[in-house]
Amino acid sequence: MKTMTASAASKEFGLYIDTAQHEPVLITKQNRPVAITMSIQQVERLFKGQVEAGIARGLQDVAAGRYSEMTPTHLETMRAKFKSPTS
Repeated sequence: MKTMTASAASKEFGLYIDTAQHEPVLITKQNRPVAITMSIQQVERLFKGQVEAGIARGLQDVAAGRYSEMTPTHLETMRAKFKSPTS
């Protein structure tokens, strides 16, 4: 992963964008990491597997009966369960 200062990224924006098309770029400000920029293709590859895996897990849960229908009664039960006690 390449590293650039925020100042250098601003001054050399074309180089910054070109670099981000090939690999993630870590942006630093006052020697602290503040952001990472990557191409849209890299983001799509990163999240595609996660979304597909999440859908597969969800379908497996439904097939196994591990789900709750979001009815008003269910929502009230969940709210009551997680409501913090008042002192």
